[in-house]
Amino acid sequence: MATPPTHEQGTPGGIRPSWNPHTGGQSTFEVDPLERSWELQFPRSIAVFDRMRSEDGHVGSVLSALTLPVVKADWQLDAEGVDEKVAQFVRSELGLPAPGEARARRRREGISWTAHVEQACHMLWAGFMPFEQVYSIGPARADQGVTGEVVHLRKLAPRLPRTIQRIETGADGGLVAVHQETADPATGRRGISIGVDRLVMYTHRMEGADWSGRSILRQAYKHWLIKDVLIRLDAQAAERNSMGIPEVTYDRDNAEDRARAEAIATSLRAGESAGVALPTGMSLSIKGVQGSTVDLIERIKYHDQEIARSALAMFLDLGHDAGARSLGETLRDVFMDSVQAFADSIAETATEHIVRDLVEYNFGPDEPYPTITPGDLKAAQGIALDALVQLVSGGVVRADDDLESWVRTRSGLPPADADTSRVPSETADNAETAGALVRAGFEPAASAQAAGLGDLPHTGMAPVTVQSARLNADERTPVAASQPALAGVDELIAELLQSYQGRRRRGDRQ
Repeated sequence: MATPPTHEQGTPGGIRPSWNPHTGGQSTFEVDPLERSWELQFPRSIAVFDRMRSEDGHVGSVLSALTLPVVKADWQLDAEGVDEKVAQFVRSELGLPAPGEARARRRREGISWTAHVEQACHMLWAGFMPFEQVYSIGPARADQGVTGEVVHLRKLAPRLPRTIQRIETGADGGLVAVHQETADPATGRRGISIGVDRLVMYTHRMEGADWSGRSILRQAYKHWLIKDVLIRLDAQAAERNSMGIPEVTYDRDNAEDRARAEAIATSLRAGESAGVALPTGMSLSIKGVQGSTVDLIERIKYHDQEIARSALAMFLDLGHDAGARSLGETLRDVFMDSVQAFADSIAETATEHIVRDLVEYNFGPDEPYPTITPGDLKAAQGIALDALVQLVSGGVVRADDDLESWVRTRSGLPPADADTSRVPSETADNAETAGALVRAGFEPAASAQAAGLGDLPHTGMAPVTVQSARLNADERTPVAASQPALAGVDELIAELLQSYQGRRRRGDRQ
């Protein structure tokens, strides 16, 4: 039997030898970004992507569309197969609510999970986002389900990507540490190394051992760069063409007049008090733009669309007509799939490097640990009201009080009040049944009672049978009914029938 390989010989890519400046020899490896553009290689890339997200409104809106569903997700702890006391302890430390409960409030110890997720989303534009785990040892709280001394997660301290100068790896590409350069009042700048045993490292689209990741803005960089130039050119063209070009005539034989004319032309500016005093022999005119000019706005819009397309956020650039809205729903589904994958990556990293460490410190390495989940983000978006109407009309979903309460809340309507309701639901549903019984010859009061309408006042008129006109077979002529239609029918029954039939007609028209 052949001996299986038990060690690595190759390299995952994305790393290079790191030379120790003090000894002159190799000490370990560091990240070598798989990026061809010099300005987009870590750590220089952080400043570029930070500028993109800070200065460009469209880039900012794309990032907001990506991160808001993640921050607002229904983050929960999946504790299937896990001891309840372990799940309760983890929930209390991370500030996660139990199923069916409101979001847990931050305690003296522990973290704010929403704030942590919002900071973790920095990995989208930077490519990575590290956190340092900070613990404290103290007695368990009353709500944690355990007793005695425990290890509390005091904070997940963010280490912003702009402060990271070097990412150290092993020969196999595993993360070893991140290095910061910080200011020390006594010695100036000094280096700090944060080991992997303290780190929670979120990485976006990591390739090989490149722990610096790949920014979501990388594919939009070219379009942002061109768009930035176009915006500046458009502002320059607007400033120059809106006033026109000043033209000054002068005596060609006088050199002093030429210099004075050039000074007047170049110093003339538009403004409330703008003006010029011309010497004798000079004249001034403003020449407007002649011919067509390039429309830079359309080109700027094109690059905005490509920026949104690079993040699958094409729906941000659609119009507001009905066709664009239906297309936008399709594009949003694709976009939400990408957001779901991003949220799941946060959940997986947090589970393996926050929850597992917390459980091992307090319950041992063999204790099963729960997992963090963001839930189904598409389901959290809800269903369109027109689609809900079709489901109810088709009998797939039956309307009830909870559904009505949800529709009212989503539509901004006030809560239902049964005491002031104009048409009680049971009356509206059973009015046709009562009318059919009356037309069949039954007494109105008994018909109303049988139809579930309750006790209704009666007018005292005798009950009648309502018959439609019938055709005489011998004479082939219509013969009137023996009694007038609806004659003697209880007024309240007739009113209910009329109301119900009106609602039926309105429903058919819709």
